[in-house]
Amino acid sequence: MKITLNDSVPPAKRAGVEALVKTLIKAPQILWMPSRFPRYVMLIEPGPEDKAERESASIFDAPQSGTQSLSAITNLLEDRISAHLAGS
Repeated sequence: MKITLNDSVPPAKRAGVEALVKTLIKAPQILWMPSRFPRYVMLIEPGPEDKAERESASIFDAPQSGTQSLSAITNLLEDRISAHLAGS
């Protein structure tokens, strides 16, 4: 899974944020990019191994029952990263 994170995260804290992402997603490809938006998680793209048969065409719905949608994963990561940075 390819994850683009906002490079507004201080460089000294990026390793902690990457470790946090890896607790939720196996073997992510993490990119740090500039953004004018305040969110830390800018984009999550499924990789070839993540392309299961979809039950819905919306990114707001999980691709299969019992899994999380991309928007739910984005929101969860956003909350965890915010909490991590606030606590550090």
